[in-house]
Amino acid sequence: MKFDVSSILQRAKNLPKPKVKGVSINLPFLSIDLSAFDDERKIAREVLIRLKDKRVLVAWQCCGDCIKHALDSIQDIRTLLVDKQVEISDENSALFIIFDLMLSGIRQFLTFTERYDPYLNKEEFQNALDILRGHLIRCIDELAKVGNSTPPTFYRQNFNQKWEKTIYLLESPVSDNNSTNGGLINPAIGRNRYK
Repeated sequence: MKFDVSSILQRAKNLPKPKVKGVSINLPFLSIDLSAFDDERKIAREVLIRLKDKRVLVAWQCCGDCIKHALDSIQDIRTLLVDKQVEISDENSALFIIFDLMLSGIRQFLTFTERYDPYLNKEEFQNALDILRGHLIRCIDELAKVGNSTPPTFYRQNFNQKWEKTIYLLESPVSDNNSTNGGLINPAIGRNRYK
């Protein structure tokens, strides 16, 4: 499974440079400097607090038989992030872009679950969920930098903290209805069974 994040990274590259260097955040294979304002720090801390209790982010707390609970929790995270983007409203904010990066992974994961029934494809679902977890946890680490706080460590232990090239499309794929499925590429499963 690969997440197409190319358009988000392009937007991040075009963010205005801060007059005073505040904090440096790392996106997939891109570092940007930003000045976090008090309201952004507050929003980042709030999101960190709310995500701390999401069991779906902790592999050993989310059993293989709890697909519905995992999907519900992912939807809750999605709602929280969209609400916070509305609160920020500045699409040229690094915090907005971090939320966009998180939402992009969630949307592409949910598209995967709609196309490939997780109840019939449990192993693929679990693998995709693990990839999404790693993606979200890396984003949470960057979110903590904006909030000037420490990210929760209990759910980060099993994940490589570095962005993994194997799960990201850094350039937009050529549009071909036979080879892509909405930005989420999964050659292990094959073609969309609903086409």
